[in-house]
Amino acid sequence: MHIAIIGCGQLARMLALSGWPMGIRFSFLAEENEDTRCVDGLGTVVRHQPGNTPGAIYAALGKPELITIEKEAVDVDLLRSLEEHCQVFPRPDNVHIVQHRARQKAFLQENGIPTSPYMHIKHKQEVVEAAKSLGLPLVVKSCEDGYDGRQQWHLHDADELESFVNGPEQISDAIAEKKLSFSKEVSIILARNVQGESVSYSPTQNTHASGTLTLSIAPAQHLNEQQQQQLNAIATKITDAFDYVGVIAVECFVVDEQIIVNELAPRVHNSGHWTQDGAATSQFENHLRAIAGITLGSTENLGHTAMLNLLGRTAPNSLSNHAHAHLHWYNKTLKSGRKMGHVNLQYLNYSQLESELLRLKMQNGEITS
Repeated sequence: MHIAIIGCGQLARMLALSGWPMGIRFSFLAEENEDTRCVDGLGTVVRHQPGNTPGAIYAALGKPELITIEKEAVDVDLLRSLEEHCQVFPRPDNVHIVQHRARQKAFLQENGIPTSPYMHIKHKQEVVEAAKSLGLPLVVKSCEDGYDGRQQWHLHDADELESFVNGPEQISDAIAEKKLSFSKEVSIILARNVQGESVSYSPTQNTHASGTLTLSIAPAQHLNEQQQQQLNAIATKITDAFDYVGVIAVECFVVDEQIIVNELAPRVHNSGHWTQDGAATSQFENHLRAIAGITLGSTENLGHTAMLNLLGRTAPNSLSNHAHAHLHWYNKTLKSGRKMGHVNLQYLNYSQLESELLRLKMQNGEITS
């Protein structure tokens, strides 16, 4: 089988590395100036030049049987045009909804999925109206192209609101949502295949710094059975409403013991990287199984796993030479704040994992803080 991936980042890399043992060949579509180091040597890379027709792109990609994505910031019209040549998963209509925060919020509300109250805003003065309607604190997020905390502004009080409204930031399409007081950030990864069968992984507890994921622990601790059931029910309801095919991540807050959806990601996700070493089948393999119509793999846990992002740095000796650590490197050029790779730290029981995370934090605080 031959699968083409739109995008050439670390997620495309890990999809390809997971698919090679399955006998799958890959090609990749890169933007005109996109860095392709992550996928070097893993398949043909095609540059998307202005004026290229979908037919020409499909032919250059080697006429794959399936096309998938590694990011939601893609040209949906191109995805729809490529559907004339082969199947594209996730479905372009799903990507269209999720890639725009206001459309995503509307979808969640229309399907009865709990999410924070919000307003769709077109200019900065409307943030003042949002503050009156929703109350402070607020989070303002660009509807598109904002990830890892980029294009997001946290307004805690009237002074910050005034500074933002009078500041240099330009707002033309954004949401202002009520900033919730939550006790935990959790996510759930679910895979659904073309037959409508689905499997989900254990809920994951996440820690962020400045909007970027730094640490994931699976299974999440201190979630009661009702919360776990609510997470699974929400993910299943979302994927059924979409008639979704592939892996999807549902990022949530725990607010007063209730699960509130923050955002969706229609792809393999950073908070699911722990599955490479901590589950019987990784999220990457299950995404490929799902879109190919293959029976989905077991999501059984292989103990307790922590995923630590390596942001703008190489792996310290305390992790690269660790008996319980598995390093996954992305082949990127070193740059401050960039996701260079991650480490999965795995133990059979949670107390061992917790103790080791504490030791590493004391020894090398920036790794897990």
